[in-house]
Order: sequence, then structure tokens, then C-alpha cells
Amino acid sequence: MGRVRVGALGLLLALGAVACGGDGGSPGEPPAEKRLKARKKEGERWEEGPKHPKVHVAYPYDMPGHCGIAWATFGGRTWKISGVGPSISRQVEGDAPEGADVLAGYMTLMAKDEAVFEAAGFPPVYFTATKATPPMCD
Repeated sequence: MGRVRVGALGLLLALGAVACGGDGGSPGEPPAEKRLKARKKEGERWEEGPKHPKVHVAYPYDMPGHCGIAWATFGGRTWKISGVGPSISRQVEGDAPEGADVLAGYMTLMAKDEAVFEAAGFPPVYFTATKATPPMCD
């Protein structure tokens, strides 16, 4: 199995594991906005959002996918996945990216300790801020 397919498989397994036990994400609804355009990671630079994100602002974000997407670093904080589901209305236009170890999308701070990652062709992935340390990835 190629590297691209392994990364995509890891992402789908992470999403499936959380979807089976999650409540579908955050109850908060963002204000009405235009739909976001699908993104691709550009060059060597990783998009990680600002150090102090504003609530309900979607920031370009490159999510590493080779070890699943159970953890994220955003706004100078560590985040752990808390759910997957379509409970917010904003969607990213376009087709899902064709394989890669990086999923380019958008991270939005929904509340002080809640964030959501969205990418074309994937359900929203919800995160909760944590002080825990992410496990090492092989």
C-alpha cells in the first residue's frame, strides 16, 4: 500500500473511531458565512493559524495525517479530538484532496476550549483544548 493510501487510511480510521463514540461535536453554531474554498498545502511552510485566534474565524490549517488526527496544535495550545460530525453549517467547497500525509483545511476556534477542523470532502472534526501531551508517533 502506498504512502498516500496509508495516510488516508489512518485518517479514516481515526474519524471512524471517534464517530462511533462521539456526540457529533460542538453545539455552538458559527455566524453565517460564505463557504470556504478547498485548499492544498503549499510548499514547505505549514499553516498552523495565529498564536491568538479569534472565535468563529476560519484560519488555513495543515493537519498532519500520517498518524491519524487525534491531536492538533493551534493557537499555541494542544488540542485532542472530541468528536466528528456535521453539527455546524459551514462546509468547505471542492473535492477531497487526493492522498497525502497532510490534510489542508481550516481550523476555527468555536469557544475558548473548543475548535473545529474542516476540509473538503471530510466531516468536521472537533477538538477540545488539553494540557495532556500527545503520544509519540511512529
